[in-house]
Amino acid sequence: MKERKPQTQEIDDLEDRMGSLEPLDFSSRRDERQGRIGDTRPAEEEHEEFPPERVREAGMTGGETPDGEPTMNDADPEILTPEDGARSPNERGHGLPADKDLSIVSAERIGAGGGLDEAEAARILPLDGQPWDGRTDTEASPDEDEEENEEVLSDEELKGPEPLHSSRDREP
Repeated sequence: MKERKPQTQEIDDLEDRMGSLEPLDFSSRRDERQGRIGDTRPAEEEHEEFPPERVREAGMTGGETPDGEPTMNDADPEILTPEDGARSPNERGHGLPADKDLSIVSAERIGAGGGLDEAEAARILPLDGQPWDGRTDTEASPDEDEEENEEVLSDEELKGPEPLHSSRDREP
């Protein structure tokens, strides 16, 4: 009897990697605007689309507004991307930013889990093939790596009634 080898189905396509895609529709049939290019629009339509705050801040950048925040005309991610949790313009958000949802997980799921850290892996199988006998961070004591630096002032030297000044403010 001939043994059949199972066929694997390739799953690496655009939809698997990116999620479902919606085709862009550039046809004029979905455009509700009427008239020709250059025609003036009714005033009530302009007032509805451009509120007084937006008209007042037109042409300003975030640094020019009184509060320093981006304006409605800025091409700023804060303006262009609503943080309501929606993954597409047609999806309704749930009110919270999608990338700030937190979940409670067990301690085993945090980090890389089991296995060797970099120092342990370097001792067992060094990349260059040369044995490594350096210390790991857990083996070092805090006093071993610190060297006395004559230029650093002690706490007693820093105490005093006057505030510290930079050396550029002092006369030679």
